[in-house]
Amino acid sequence: MKNWQKCEEECLKYLQINYSKKGYDFEAEGGSDSTKSDILLKKYGMVTFYIESKMSQAQCGQFVAFPDPKSRTFDYSRANAYPINIHSELILEKMAEDFDRYKNPGTDGIELLMDNGLFYSWIGEFYKEKNVKYFIIEKDVGNNNMSSNNFVIFPIEHFQHYFNVSAKYRRKKSGSSNPTENDYSEITKAAKSEGFSITDFYSNDGKHLLVQMNAAPGTYKIIGENHTFQFKNTSGNEFIVTRLSNTNNPNVIFSIGLIQDQQQRDLDKFELEFN
Repeated sequence: MKNWQKCEEECLKYLQINYSKKGYDFEAEGGSDSTKSDILLKKYGMVTFYIESKMSQAQCGQFVAFPDPKSRTFDYSRANAYPINIHSELILEKMAEDFDRYKNPGTDGIELLMDNGLFYSWIGEFYKEKNVKYFIIEKDVGNNNMSSNNFVIFPIEHFQHYFNVSAKYRRKKSGSSNPTENDYSEITKAAKSEGFSITDFYSNDGKHLLVQMNAAPGTYKIIGENHTFQFKNTSGNEFIVTRLSNTNNPNVIFSIGLIQDQQQRDLDKFELEFN
C-alpha cells in the first residue's frame, strides 16, 4: 500500500473515532479517482461535503497542457477532468511569456517561476469544484498514530496559511483508474494472452474490481488491446484489477508543504459542523 493510501485510511479512521456520532457518517470516496475527493461526510444519509486528506508533503492537483510551437502558447487539454478557469488561463499565459523555458518538459520537470498566488487560487478553485470544505493533514503516516497532535484540520479558505505551494511543468503518466464493465472483455482477452483464465468478476466495495484467475500469487502487468491492466493478488486466486495509463502527457503539477500547526479557531469551526 502506498503512503497516500495509508494517509487516506488513517485520516478516515481518525475522523470516525473522534467525530462519528448519531446521524453523522464518514465514508472513503476518492481513492485513485482524482475527480473525487477522499472522504465524504453524510448527515442522516445526505451528502454534506467532502474532506481532502493529505500528507504534510504532497502533490495537490494537476492539469494537462500541451505546448504549441507555432503560436508559442500552451493549450489546456480537453481531456482534463475540469474545464479551464481563469486561474489556469493566467498560469498558461505566464508560461507563454517564457515559452522557450517551458516548451520541452521532461520527467524531472521545470519549476514554474511566477507569483505563487496563482497556485493558491488554482488549488482553491479546484477543490471547491469537488465540494471540498475542509482539509485533514496527517504528519506521521503509516504508524496508525491516532493522537490529535498528529492531525491538522482546517477550512479550505485558510489553505495558504498552512502550506507553501510550488508548481512544475513535467511529463507524468496519468493516474490509474478502476475498470468498468466495458473493460471486462478486454481484461479477459489480456489475461488469456498470458495463459490465464478468468472465471469471475465482482466487487466487494462497489468501486474496486476483483477477479478469480488461475495464476500464481504475484502482481502482473498485461497489455491489452487499448489499455494496460495490473492484476495484484489479494488471496488465493483472487486479484484486484487496475487500469493503468498509457499516456505520458505534460502536466502542470502543484506541490505543497505544511508550514503551520493546528490553529484552534479552525478546529473549532470544524467541530461546530457536528452540533
